[in-house]
Amino acid sequence: MNQPLKSISYLATALAMFAGAAYAQMPGDEMDHNRMDMPASAGMRTSHMFEGVGNVVAIDLENRKIGLDHGPVPALQWPAMKMAFKVLDSVDLSSVKPGDRVQFTLHKVETGPYPIAEICLTSDTKIIPGLCAADAGASHSAP
Repeated sequence: MNQPLKSISYLATALAMFAGAAYAQMPGDEMDHNRMDMPASAGMRTSHMFEGVGNVVAIDLENRKIGLDHGPVPALQWPAMKMAFKVLDSVDLSSVKPGDRVQFTLHKVETGPYPIAEICLTSDTKIIPGLCAADAGASHSAP
């Protein structure tokens, strides 16, 4: 193969590899979506699970979003604020309603907002580490 054709061949191969890597990392990719919806085990929590406590202000079941007026999330250095969160498909929202006090666990993702991976009812104003982890993805009352 002559030099110009060899250079074009290398360039085409490099571009194909780059395009494949970029496609594999696109948000909404089926593999990524399934990975995010897996319940967290206790051993995986430390580096990518962040807990908070707040009050439910709104629930959008159709779009799987929940509005929370939450206290600080120390692990993320977030102050108290009101905000909406996407909720993973594995989380049961049927037993929470506006006005409920909840503890929630955010799941760190590569890009975009952190979705809620766990949520459970609580009467406490402080974060109880691992409170929702006993039954990841399900809502339940605090002991």
